Amino acid sequence: MRIDVLTIFPSLFDSFLNESLLKKAIEKGIVDVRVHDLREYSCNKHKKVDDAPFGGGAGMVMTPQPIADAINALKGEALKKEGRSKTVLLDPGGKRFDQKLAKELSTFDRLILICGRYEGVDERIAENFADEVISIGDFILSGGEVAAMAVTEAVFRLLPGAIGNVESLEDESFERGFLEYPQYTRPEDFRGFKAPEVLLSGHHENIEKWRRQKALEKTARIRPDLLPDIAADIKFSIALVHYPVAGKSGNEMTSSVTTIDVHDLARIGKTFGAKTVYIVTPIEDQQRLVERIRMHWATEERLQQTDARRAAALDTIKVVSSMDEIIEGAKGKRIKLLATSATAMENAVSPAEWRKIAAQNPADEWVIVFGTAYGLGKSLVEKADSRLLPITGASEFNHLPVRAASAIILNSLIGRSKEKQ
Repeated sequence: MRIDVLTIFPSLFDSFLNESLLKKAIEKGIVDVRVHDLREYSCNKHKKVDDAPFGGGAGMVMTPQPIADAINALKGEALKKEGRSKTVLLDPGGKRFDQKLAKELSTFDRLILICGRYEGVDERIAENFADEVISIGDFILSGGEVAAMAVTEAVFRLLPGAIGNVESLEDESFERGFLEYPQYTRPEDFRGFKAPEVLLSGHHENIEKWRRQKALEKTARIRPDLLPDIAADIKFSIALVHYPVAGKSGNEMTSSVTTIDVHDLARIGKTFGAKTVYIVTPIEDQQRLVERIRMHWATEERLQQTDARRAAALDTIKVVSSMDEIIEGAKGKRIKLLATSATAMENAVSPAEWRKIAAQNPADEWVIVFGTAYGLGKSLVEKADSRLLPITGASEFNHLPVRAASAIILNSLIGRSKEKQ
C-alpha cells in the first residue's frame, strides 16, 4: 500500500515515520508513506495556501488550487502496481473514523490524505476532489496532521505482515464489536493488588470465558453505545401473554388468542432472531387452536411450498399455559423476564440500558414479554427482572396493536440499526 499525505507541515511526520512498527513496515515494503508539502504546489509567488473566506468571518481558509494540483499530480504518477485508490479529506465535519472504516481503507492500494488547517478547506475540494471526508472524533485540532497519523497507524497495522502476531489484532478493542478484556502481567501480586486467579490457572476454556465476560462488562460500563453491535450475542425469546393481562378496569383477566397475532408474532420473532415465540394461555381450547395453526403449516407440503418463510416462522411457536412453565422448562438455564407496557412502569429502563444489563451476564436467556388486552397483569410485571420504557409517539394518542408494538420494541432492542435509543 502507498499512502500520500498532503500537509503544510511535513516535518511533523519525521519522528512518526521513523519509530516502532511503522518504521519496520516501511523498511519491509509493506507500506510506502510519502509526505508532500502543499506549498510546493502553490501558484502564488509567496507560496500562500490560504485566503480570507468569502462572506466574511474569522480566520483563513485553505485555497483549493494547491490541494487540487497536488492530487492531480500524484494521481498522474505511474505506480508500480495500478489498483484501487481513495482520496480522503480529514475534517471534523466528516464521517466518524472507526475500526470498520480502517479495515475498509486497508483494502485500497493507495490512499491520499489531505490535512486541513486554519478554519478549514475550501468546500470545492470535498465536493469535487476528495472521495470521502473523515473525522477522527467530535473535537477540534489545529490541523489534520494528527488525524492523518491516526488513520495511517490504524490502517497499516491491518496490512498482511505488519503485525507479527495476527491473534493480537483479533483480540483488540472493536475487532469483535466490543472493548478488549483487561490485561495483566508480572508480578502476580503488585503491592497487594493481585492478578485474577483464573488467568494463572492454565485452564484455557475458563480463561476465554473470563475474558469474554470482562470484555462485555467493560463495554457495558464504558462504551454502552457499542452494545447494539453485539445484540446478536443476547439469547432471547418472546412471549405473547393472554394471562395474566389487565382488563379495562385494571383487574387481571384472560384474553382470547387471535390467529393474526399468532401469525404476525411468529414472523416478527423470526425476523429479529428470537429462539422461541411463546403463546401463553391457560385455556386448553386456545392452546389447541395455536397448536393446530402451527401443525397446519408444519405438515401441509403445499403451504410450505407457497410460503416457506411463513412456515419457518410458525415453526418457532410454542404454546404454554403460564410464564412459570417457561421458567421451569429451562433445564438449568437462568431465565430472565423483560416486561413491556404502553404505560410507564416503575424502574423502567431504556433499550440501551437493557442491552447493558443483558451484556453483563451473557449466559442468561431473556424472555421479552408482551401483553394482550390492556397490557400485562400487575402480578407478572412485578415478577419481571427488568421493565422497558414505553414507546413514545409524536402525539398523545398511545394505543398501538401488540403486533406493531412488538416489532418497534424488538427493533430498538435487537435490530441492527445504529440509531438506537
